[in-house]
Amino acid sequence: MKLGPPMAMLGVIGLAVYLMLGPLSPRAVPLQPGQILIDVGVAQKKLRVIQSPAAADVAGNVFTYRILNDPEGRTEVLSAAEFQQLLSARGTGVGRDWVLRLFNVSSYLNLVWVALGLGGQAVFAGRMWVQWIASERARKSVVPAAFWYMSLGGGLLLTAYFVWRQDLVGVIGQASGVVIYVRNIRFLRLHRTPAAK
Repeated sequence: MKLGPPMAMLGVIGLAVYLMLGPLSPRAVPLQPGQILIDVGVAQKKLRVIQSPAAADVAGNVFTYRILNDPEGRTEVLSAAEFQQLLSARGTGVGRDWVLRLFNVSSYLNLVWVALGLGGQAVFAGRMWVQWIASERARKSVVPAAFWYMSLGGGLLLTAYFVWRQDLVGVIGQASGVVIYVRNIRFLRLHRTPAAK
């Protein structure tokens, strides 16, 4: 076996993980003395929050909070009680549309990514139907060319989706197959019969 394909596979996985953790990951935020940057996981959405010291008020609040990436666009400074109320509401899904809860996203814009992932999954699953039908017709196990093209298309769509979701398991699972699919498509093209060319 040549070293090229495994090295290419590692390269594709490395690129996908880099995209997941590098350019798509949150940027550093300049903080004032006493401020803390906190990543808070709420309903599988990571909120970036700056906690700032504040003079104790009547309610006993000694910190204020500002969410940097609020899906609802909130930018105001929140008291501890307001922040706790917001986290409680977001954690239970109260006030979030059923469609957003169903697909576990925080905004309708993110449904584009979900559609990409669903489309990739449909293409990827459909390849098995193509292979099954071809095998039934031939009455033996057959892997048609469409299987590899559907594998590649579905794998690329799902890799992009998992990079967006920042799901390492999905990224590794899908990105690792991309090189195999490309290599099999290359073999198909190299070994085409003259009549098929």
